[in-house]
Amino acid sequence: MGKMLKRLISYNKARDIVFNEWDKFLMDKIKIVPLLDALDKVSHEDIESPVDLPMFDRAAMDGYAVRAEDTFGASTTNPLILNLVDSEDIDEGECVKVFTGSKMPKNANAVVMKEYCNEEDDFVEIYKGVHPYENVSRTGEDVKRGDILLKKGEIISPYHIAILSSVGIKEIKVYDVNVGIIATGDELVDLEEVNNMEELKNKSKIINSNSLMLYALVKEAGLNPKIYGKIDDDKEKIKSAVKKAITENDIVITTGGTSVGDRDYIVEVINELGNIIIHGVQIRPGKPFGFGKINNKLIFMLSGYPVASAVQFELFIRSYFKKRKKIKLPLKRNIASELGRTDIVRVKIEDSEVEPLRITGSGVISSLTKADGYIIIPENVEGYEKGEYVEVYLF
Repeated sequence: MGKMLKRLISYNKARDIVFNEWDKFLMDKIKIVPLLDALDKVSHEDIESPVDLPMFDRAAMDGYAVRAEDTFGASTTNPLILNLVDSEDIDEGECVKVFTGSKMPKNANAVVMKEYCNEEDDFVEIYKGVHPYENVSRTGEDVKRGDILLKKGEIISPYHIAILSSVGIKEIKVYDVNVGIIATGDELVDLEEVNNMEELKNKSKIINSNSLMLYALVKEAGLNPKIYGKIDDDKEKIKSAVKKAITENDIVITTGGTSVGDRDYIVEVINELGNIIIHGVQIRPGKPFGFGKINNKLIFMLSGYPVASAVQFELFIRSYFKKRKKIKLPLKRNIASELGRTDIVRVKIEDSEVEPLRITGSGVISSLTKADGYIIIPENVEGYEKGEYVEVYLF
């Protein structure tokens, strides 16, 4: 085991291996779901608009549809008078009453807002001229037929649902991936078992927050999580938990027991049930990352330290599905880094500058809640100078 962790591979190589396995693995993990059930899921396809949107020219205001040239020169002192008709097309000198969203009559190319009109019997006084297509939503102004509305791999938002429904799309192909979550460690207690924090302190126990964090992270990444609770550091118990989880899910995420010196039963169990592809990556935090396969199902072995496991999840799972938005800003102070290792540094943004959070250790959960994002210092860079512009991945 110790030997395995000495053979650390670079972050880029590890990411390529894992992402390549994701590509192959996801080919048949597809489900067609009704549009409303697709929220927060990952799209399996590019979806093109089958139509223009709007599908016809529409009035963008309440008022009167006109031929713009019939209104040129109209003013409060020199109103123009148009005949009011109830027709699907208009001729010179005519207008039709319209409401926001109404289909424009044929030959009409503008709308005069009702505030600038006065209707009397069967004619309308116009007090303000309009130019062609003023106050009109043109055909295809919002979406052109063939425009891509949703990209493969994108997480489906409420706004995707709005636009897809408006072009008549009722169902979507999404990735359907069930993820089992196992936390190991004698020191852990599941949240529902906690009655008294003082008692926990006296017994030197800690709450299994990792499983809850990973449940939320998996759900946020558009996948389906299931928690298997904490398992004691006992090889047979771990083995049966992994077997159960692997049978009931497509992917299993474990936390704890991956470092040198741990009772590293996880690694032994995965080796016995399947094979380990990666064990140990040149990153900080998160070096003892493990990745393997059992019966063509993927196993992610994450650290027991919350920040390290959050970083490992971010780099090897979430970022495959959901790219973070990036922003370039100057550093508030120097950051040192070791050559040959990729550092993931949590940062705050203050007055348009990047402030690295002064934190050591991969168990400091507050560093995640305080951070606005993180920067990645590549393995060939020995840190950054104050004032240097860095790319921040935003939470």
